[in-house]
Amino acid sequence: MVFGLSYRIIIIAITLFAIIWLLLLRSRGLITKTTSFDTASFNNAPLRTTETSASQTENIYGRITNKVAVITDTQYTTRLIPLILHFHAVLGPEWPIIFYTSPETRTQTESPQGSAIWHRAVEAGRIQVRTIPAEFNLSSRNGVNLYLSRPWLWEQLAPAQHVLIFQADSILCANAHKAVEDFFEWDWIAATLHGSEHLYNGGLSLRNRTMILDILREGNNWEEETRSGAWTMGGEDVWFSRKMDQRGAHLPDQNVALQFACQHEWHTSEQKEPLGYHKVHKNIAPEKLPEIERWCPEIALSAPGTLEPST
Repeated sequence: MVFGLSYRIIIIAITLFAIIWLLLLRSRGLITKTTSFDTASFNNAPLRTTETSASQTENIYGRITNKVAVITDTQYTTRLIPLILHFHAVLGPEWPIIFYTSPETRTQTESPQGSAIWHRAVEAGRIQVRTIPAEFNLSSRNGVNLYLSRPWLWEQLAPAQHVLIFQADSILCANAHKAVEDFFEWDWIAATLHGSEHLYNGGLSLRNRTMILDILREGNNWEEETRSGAWTMGGEDVWFSRKMDQRGAHLPDQNVALQFACQHEWHTSEQKEPLGYHKVHKNIAPEKLPEIERWCPEIALSAPGTLEPST
């Protein structure tokens, strides 16, 4: 009995000593994190800790690395915010999204009476809102071509290699079998404008940013070539895709391009389940839209553009 009592006293003493020692260490800041675990720890999974290092708490959202998604729109509509939030959801948290707009539209998006979900995404850095310079007038198609054919935007998006350009009349489909990253091998991919030539639309397009800047820094200029009559085939998207083709860029054929995006009836008759759509409300007969809606219900978020004709 004496031995049993002594043994219990020793155990209690050791336990109290351990508790006191732990409290002293904690009070001196030598213990700063606690570990929590679940069934994953029994499957050789690493333990999770409640402590977060400075590098982990640093805001990763909005930091441009190898890819970035960009929308530029200065004409506010009630569909604009839900559309951008949808792109954010489909692309995932690793994609920075930058919204370039006018001071007036920026003020509308920042209104306390606006979307709470939008405010949360912007405050977290998941979406960045930037004001475009006053020199760009995006109310006309010609103005958009000037904006996208000059170096300014592409220089702002460094160091990204892959830039996803999307407009208010485009959409990515959550049912898609592929992600945007699956098309990174191409220097430009978008809905085709010709059955056999490498000519593409730009309203929903994945572009090689560094190649675009290489083309511009070599002295090529869409504005001057258009003014002089040296270029007569259309906007900056056709111009850039032709310049890329001439320099041997890696460009997809129609079959691959339509897996990325469709915008005409001759596209949708060939490809029923693309990753996205562009300008279908203008280019496709209304009676054919229900087939698209069954595959991509969120197409309702996109809408026909309101740009004035080129001047």
